[in-house]
Amino acid sequence: MWGLGLFMRGYGLNARLSRWMYFAAQRWRGEPVGRVFRDLEQSQHWPAERLREQQLAYQRRLVRHAWDTVPYYREVWSAIGFEPDDLRSEADWARLPMLDKATLQERGPQMVSSQAPPGLKSATSGSSGVPVGVVRGHLSWAHTHANYFRHWRWHGIEAGDRYAYFWGLALDKEGRRQAALKDWFFNRSRCSPFELTPASARAFYDLLRRKPARFALGYPSAVTQFADEVAAQGLDGRALGWKAVVTTSEVLHPHRRDRIESVFGCRVIQHYGAAEIGVASMDCEHGTMHIVSESAVMDLVPQPEGPAEVLLTDLHNFAEPVIRYRIGDLVEPRNEPCACGRHLPAHGLIHGRSGDTIELPDGRRVNGLLPYYIFRHHAKSGRIREYQFVQFPEGRIELRVTPGEGWSEEVRTGIETEVTQGLGVRVEVRVIPRFERRGRGKHRDFIKAADLET
Repeated sequence: MWGLGLFMRGYGLNARLSRWMYFAAQRWRGEPVGRVFRDLEQSQHWPAERLREQQLAYQRRLVRHAWDTVPYYREVWSAIGFEPDDLRSEADWARLPMLDKATLQERGPQMVSSQAPPGLKSATSGSSGVPVGVVRGHLSWAHTHANYFRHWRWHGIEAGDRYAYFWGLALDKEGRRQAALKDWFFNRSRCSPFELTPASARAFYDLLRRKPARFALGYPSAVTQFADEVAAQGLDGRALGWKAVVTTSEVLHPHRRDRIESVFGCRVIQHYGAAEIGVASMDCEHGTMHIVSESAVMDLVPQPEGPAEVLLTDLHNFAEPVIRYRIGDLVEPRNEPCACGRHLPAHGLIHGRSGDTIELPDGRRVNGLLPYYIFRHHAKSGRIREYQFVQFPEGRIELRVTPGEGWSEEVRTGIETEVTQGLGVRVEVRVIPRFERRGRGKHRDFIKAADLET
């Protein structure tokens, strides 16, 4: 092990070798990433009607499999008088009951197929308050990874290219050893958001100058924090030479996009999806969020007010099918064609968790992102490095901020006034030096006080 560690520290991988090793390992494991990637490269240019026909065929295949091999689906679909042969159109699909996190968590054993193919379990971080684990077959994983690579190619980066990785890191010795092996294999340098301080940011910047990365990937909050440290120390972010920053697992707010792009001088792009189903959509070079209809179904359920609620389906998970799953996000629909020429369907702005609601003392309920839109110009200006709204049981709301350049008591008073006026209730601003990250290192913009104690 000492010899391997020495080798890993002394030698990186070039992109071609890393790419070959990855695809070889996936073939050995039974995950046909290469074949799926080639298929997706072709199908993205198909006419919209052909894509829709393919998706409906996949839906029918998945529904038949779920009916035949998963007791849960047979039970709930029989209760509404639905059988697989009834699925002929989008209207028939919309009849199927929604699946929520609590049901997936409680009835998991009844949702595993009796003919489940080999696969691996995918677990959520529990940032929504309900941690969930789903067994995903190798074909499901192959579609997720192939979609990542297709997306990256849209923006001039390839599988195997070296990248900077802003992701959580296990605290135990064995977990760190495994992470080091994975980082070497995937040709990446990791920066843990748990340990992002001015000193660690400078050390990571220096590492990237010695061992350049083609792009960066990680939580938008963590990359933004790194950008703030780079700027605060007078370092040249553009000298890192990144082609793009790929963000995932958190909502990409405009102020974070602007901050990252201004510091590093490259485009910020995003994957959208969930651990339970994989990737669902990704943005093209024109900024349109395209739904990966060959791999997933994204239903947008209209709401009485505001954006639609998202339901997601993994079309290729035959181990533990996840069908019409309430991920808990709100998204704006979009019907206009994209200038990129691809006929993959699209959606508009992602608003984040529908369940992140602030319950005001007078009984009103507002989305947890509303206060952000009230004071976002402060965040965009760099006066605020990071923020989080915390709601206490008695209804009190606290806005916690880590200040940036230009912070002052005047700014603090102004933010407190703006958010209080916008919500109609008093909001207290509390300054903290840094946020404690949990789980995999995600940052949540809105949280209930009880969650801070668990």
